[in-house]
Amino acid sequence: MNDQNFKISPLEKQLVNSIVRKVEVEKKKHEMKTINFNGLFGLLDGEEQALADKVKNLNPRTFGFKGRYLGIQKAPKNLVPLRGQKYRWKGKTEKITTQYISRETYIAYKKLNVALYKDTGCKLLIASGYRSPAYQTTTFLWYLKYYKFNIKKTAKRVAMQGYSEHGYPKRQAVDFVTLGGIPTDTKPLDFAKTVEYKWLSENAGHFGFYESYPKGNKLGLMFEPWHWQYRGK
Repeated sequence: MNDQNFKISPLEKQLVNSIVRKVEVEKKKHEMKTINFNGLFGLLDGEEQALADKVKNLNPRTFGFKGRYLGIQKAPKNLVPLRGQKYRWKGKTEKITTQYISRETYIAYKKLNVALYKDTGCKLLIASGYRSPAYQTTTFLWYLKYYKFNIKKTAKRVAMQGYSEHGYPKRQAVDFVTLGGIPTDTKPLDFAKTVEYKWLSENAGHFGFYESYPKGNKLGLMFEPWHWQYRGK
């Protein structure tokens, strides 16, 4: 594989599928969102490690991403766990797996939610918080499989490790989801139609949250109305 003409062979597709399966199994036994590369590679065999390493070292700018490099950093020690978050989707209660966010982001999020509820009667949950660079690699591979191994489409949907705001604790990004389960992977842009998004657009900045990838952004990522970065006031 090379960056300019990235193609993935049938064998490499099998390896991606295998990595994704192993991670899904491991997630049921251990927390994965803070895993480092040594821990991740310890789960994989030699061929899987080689593939993950190649993907890890791809340059996303080759595929049109123009966001800045944030670096590979260790998971901070002050992460706050968010457990027991639930939403209703198609008449069923769905539970969000434990998410982590920096303490500063957590405090701001709680204040934002209080104000949102006061103004609209709505609340927001955090569908995705901190992701270590190693976990971000597995997220990228999951979406690579989801988008049928189309690297350019995947690169527009999820940032690569080192470039993701989810792995940048100084300015932690979170992905919001409504109590009604919006957005979904199949209809992600439905979040832009919600009362919650309208309120965020008008008020989130008062609490230090900013929309990273608005419609028509020049960073090479698709419109992500659910993705907000805490930058402080």
